[in-house]
Amino acid sequence: MLKKVFLFGFLLLISNLFAQHTVKGTMKPVKAEYTWLILYKLNGVNQKFITNGNIKEGKFTVEIPKGSPTGMYRLLYDNTNNKFLDFIFNNEDVVVEFHPDYPSQLVKYDTSDENIAFQNYIDKVSVLQNRLDSLQVEYFKTKDVSHEKKLSKLYKTDLKVLKTEQASFETKTEGKLANHFIVANKRFYSDYLIKDTHKYLQTIKSHYFDYVNFDDAVLKKSSLLIDRVMDFVFYLNTSNDPKTLTKLRKEGVVTALSKIKNESLKKDVIESLLYTFAQQENIKMVNYILQNHFNKLPVALQDLEFKAMIKDMIKTTIGNKAPEITWQEKGKTKHLYGLKGKKYYLVVFWSSTCSHCLKEMPLLHKYLEDKKDIQVVAVALENKQSKIGWIDEKYYYENFIHVLALSSDNDSVYRSKFVSDYGVNATPSFYLMDENKIIISKPYDVKEVKEVYAKLHKKEAKTEKKVLKK
Repeated sequence: MLKKVFLFGFLLLISNLFAQHTVKGTMKPVKAEYTWLILYKLNGVNQKFITNGNIKEGKFTVEIPKGSPTGMYRLLYDNTNNKFLDFIFNNEDVVVEFHPDYPSQLVKYDTSDENIAFQNYIDKVSVLQNRLDSLQVEYFKTKDVSHEKKLSKLYKTDLKVLKTEQASFETKTEGKLANHFIVANKRFYSDYLIKDTHKYLQTIKSHYFDYVNFDDAVLKKSSLLIDRVMDFVFYLNTSNDPKTLTKLRKEGVVTALSKIKNESLKKDVIESLLYTFAQQENIKMVNYILQNHFNKLPVALQDLEFKAMIKDMIKTTIGNKAPEITWQEKGKTKHLYGLKGKKYYLVVFWSSTCSHCLKEMPLLHKYLEDKKDIQVVAVALENKQSKIGWIDEKYYYENFIHVLALSSDNDSVYRSKFVSDYGVNATPSFYLMDENKIIISKPYDVKEVKEVYAKLHKKEAKTEKKVLKK
């Protein structure tokens, strides 16, 4: 009889592991613009597509296939603004209600022991952490000795409560996936309030990774480790002075990477840093990380396609020399680099089929028709059908140099080397350069072109006045 009971229990366990589970969600308030979502399984920086589903009146249900691995999953419902809800899956159904604008702050789980435990931890501990942080900020500001003593007493009391709660949650969740995230979310707090802000920041930085285990297999398959590194580099290493900022960011990168022994994880972190710095057009940090960290990864882990993509992203960074543009004019090959005699050059990518371009281009032409120190190079992104319209349209802009970037594929007008080199993803796109073809601005529209041009001339006028005074 005992054998039968044991066998039944074992079979029940196996059936639960391979059963199909569902995630049911309710968004409050209901947002009519959210009509679909995608379910991903997180694996560090990578996301594996699982399934998708519809959202109707703020409600949705998606099924997690049988045999899906446990770990952290992501429900993405707003790709444009990157809004998503992350949750733990450990072979159980999940029922959740959340605010679509604040999915990580205003969320409540009705079903799922893992997520209920973790969310209870976040809700309770974050309040205590905020109280301690507020006391520290107030301690910085006060100059009253009696008030300092009062703050210190409150701080020690709240810190004791926080430590007790942290230990309690860690004990209660032993054996759960949630425990890995609860331990990693633990924050270091000094035993006493610190008066000097510089000392406080250094203390926080030196203990930032105390409770983060970069060898934890569960954490490696979530976004937590990457998020911790990014927060450390970008939020704890900052300054208003550009030189100091670069110095701090380099130190932050070195400190974070020194904590990671696993080369594969280190690769993911390095690529995340590179991508973020490239998006920020921080060419110094991109080059620094490529040379000092990416290139020192094991050869097998160096993703050369990714490296090429990063280099493409920073080609048009402000301060860089613009990529070359060549075209045929009356049987002769002309070059952007060969243009001389102007203080400024404005490269505009446009199309005769783009309604926004047809509004902006006449405004640009009218504004610049009496500006003798700037030359426009208008690169038209056309196909064989739209070429005829471009021929007619370009005559309205007689002072511009016209370049035809003709696509051989009628369905893709953007397949052009120029588009790739400049990273053009919309028309019109503007690139303002100095006489040496160094990019000095990337205005959003003609209105911004006017603003930038006016500032340049204002700056020139101030410089001339200083020269005359001397």
